[in-house]
Amino acid sequence: MNDEIRSALYDKYIKPTEKKKESYVGIEIELPIVNLKKEATSHNVAKEAFKSALDYFGFTPETFDDDGFCHSAIDKDSNDIISFDCSYNNLELSFGKELNLLDVEARFKKYIAHLNHVLGKSNHIITGLGIQPFYDKCKKSYIPNGRYKMLEGYLRKAEEWKKEGGFHSYPGFGTYASSSQIQLDVKKDELVDTVRVFSDLEPIKSLLFANSLMLKDEPDYLLTRDILWEYSTHGINPRNVGIFEIPPRSIDEFIDYISYTSIFCTEREGMYPFFYPIPIAEYFDRETIDAEYFDGEDYSSVTITPQKSDLDYLRTYKFLDLTKRGTIEYRSLCTQPLKYSFAGAAFQLGLANKLGELEEIFDKDTVLYKHGFSANELRRSFNRDSMPDFIDKKELTGLIIDIIELSKEGLVERGYGEERLLEPLYNRAETFDSPARHMRDSLLSGADIIDIIHSYAEL
Repeated sequence: MNDEIRSALYDKYIKPTEKKKESYVGIEIELPIVNLKKEATSHNVAKEAFKSALDYFGFTPETFDDDGFCHSAIDKDSNDIISFDCSYNNLELSFGKELNLLDVEARFKKYIAHLNHVLGKSNHIITGLGIQPFYDKCKKSYIPNGRYKMLEGYLRKAEEWKKEGGFHSYPGFGTYASSSQIQLDVKKDELVDTVRVFSDLEPIKSLLFANSLMLKDEPDYLLTRDILWEYSTHGINPRNVGIFEIPPRSIDEFIDYISYTSIFCTEREGMYPFFYPIPIAEYFDRETIDAEYFDGEDYSSVTITPQKSDLDYLRTYKFLDLTKRGTIEYRSLCTQPLKYSFAGAAFQLGLANKLGELEEIFDKDTVLYKHGFSANELRRSFNRDSMPDFIDKKELTGLIIDIIELSKEGLVERGYGEERLLEPLYNRAETFDSPARHMRDSLLSGADIIDIIHSYAEL
C-alpha cells in the first residue's frame, strides 16, 4: 500500500478523532412494520403511515425511489431523519446529535405513537423486534433505487460466489432484519483502548440484548443478527464484520487493519457498481475492476478504474466501526422492545465515560476470560443460548451487575438522569432473560405471537 493511500486512510478515520468535542450521541433505530394478520407487510400501508408522519411532524422530503416515492425525510430543526431501511418492511429513525439521551427518547416516543396510531387503522404495527416475525412471508424486494438495488445485487451474489465457511440461505435478510446503533465521539488517545475494551464487552451484550429470533429456521439462536451479516457476502472478508479478534495496539496497527478491510462498491455518474470485495491495500493496484450495477431494469456489467475518491465508499459492518466523523459506531445490538429502546445506548454511553474502570474489570476478570475462550467464541456461544461449562452463572450475574453499576455511575456523572434507562438490565442480568429468550420461551409455552408483538410495541 502506497504512502498516499495510507495518508488518506489516516485523514479519513484518525484525523477527525484529534478534534476536541462535546459528548454528543447519535442514535439510529431500525424497526419492523408488522401485519397483525400474520401476513406480509403491506408496503402501501407502510408508505401511507410514512407520508402521514411527514405531514404531521413537518419533515422535509430528501430522497426518492425510482418510482418517485419519498423514502427519506428530515426535520430541519432537530436533524432527525425518518426513512425506510433497505425495504418498505423496515422503518428507520435516525436522530440528530444530542447531548441528552432522554431528549431523543421523548421524540422517539412521539414519532412511534403517531405512526402506530395510523398503522393500527390497517391492522399493522411497529414493534420492538430484531427480526420481522413474519419474515418468511414478507416481500424480499429492496427499495427501488440505485443504492439499495446495488446492495440487493451484492448480497444475492452469495448464490454464485464462494466463501470460507459458506453462506447462509437468507440473502434478502436486509429486508427484514432490524438493529440499533449509537455513535459516540472518541478521542485519538482513547481509540485503541476503546476498541479493545468494548470488544471484551460483546459477549455480555449478547446476554442482555439478544432479540433476533428466527425460531422456524434457526431454532438454536437467540441472536441471529451476527450470522446474517457474517455468513453473507459482507463476511467474505472477516475483517469487515464482527469482533476485532486481535484489536489493534496502536494507531499504526489500526491503519494496517483498515487497509485490509475490503471495498465492494462505489459510485460512477449515478451508477452504483459492486464487485467481489477487494482489500483496500490491493484495490488501488488494480488497473480495472469488473463490476455490475442496476440499470433500472436489471443488472449489467461495467468495468471501472479505481479512483482515490472510492475511499468514500469503504464501509465495514463491524461491531465497532470507526467513522469519518471521529466517532465509533456501536452496531452489535438488535432492536429492543420499544419501551427499552434506549437501554443499549445508555449502557454503552455510560461505559464509554468509564473506560479506564471497565478496562480494570476485564483485566481482573476470571469469570469470562482467562479460560481459553475469546470474546468472539463466547459471544457465539451465548448467541446460541449456550454457556461453556467453566462459567458459574451466579458469578457471571455478579460481573454483569458490576458493569451495569459502572455504566450507571458514568451516566449519573453526565447529569441528565439517563441512568433510569438501565433499569430493565438488572433483571436480565439476574435471569439471563434477554428479549429473544423471553419470546422463545413464551412461544414454546403456547403464547400467541400477536400478544408478544403487542407487548414489545408498548411505549
